Amino acid sequence: MKITFDVVSRELSFDASDAQPWGGDLSAAINRYGQRLDIRGLTMGITVTSNGVTILDKSWPPAGVKYTNTDQDVILTERLVWNSDEAIVIDVWFDLAGERHEATYNLTAPRPPQPYPSWTWGGTAWEPPVPYPNDGQEYVWDEANQEWDLA
Repeated sequence: MKITFDVVSRELSFDASDAQPWGGDLSAAINRYGQRLDIRGLTMGITVTSNGVTILDKSWPPAGVKYTNTDQDVILTERLVWNSDEAIVIDVWFDLAGERHEATYNLTAPRPPQPYPSWTWGGTAWEPPVPYPNDGQEYVWDEANQEWDLA
């Protein structure tokens, strides 16, 4: 997932196309159009909540660090962890040269792919219509017959 600040349009954008069921890496980037960019005075912050609980609340640069310039697009990356179907809210701000830009992005954490058409979502995982046998043997699901077959 990537939050990008465009230095020309002065807009923030968010791409969640690679969000995963149990989290993902969130990158903060600057679209600098291939140019070395003076970022003296740049500060930024991100707050992420999952079902109303804060899972990330940070601002940059860290104490004692000052940005001067960059020839890189990605400024930082943070690992986020959540569960499928959770409501995720990402609040972000960039302050560059005294201009503050803020945005809020909402997404629902995706579910893993449904393994078979007959399986239903159980709130945290896909569940088969027939429970997995508990006899210590290995089984594979037979979708056509709706049963577990010995592996």
